[in-house]
Amino acid sequence: MDATKSAKSQYDEGCLHCGAELTQQEGQGRIRRFCNGDHGAAYRRRMRALGFPV
Repeated sequence: MDATKSAKSQYDEGCLHCGAELTQQEGQGRIRRFCNGDHGAAYRRRMRALGFPV
């Protein structure tokens, strides 16, 4: 990672659940990691089932 740029502009991974490509919006705010809220819930449910403290 380049410390002179925002982390948001350098995030190029896809949705953590399905792998779909995500587009990050410029400006402040958190990094988008899921294509929709249902995928976020399913990812967290799966990680909890595997024993991770999510």
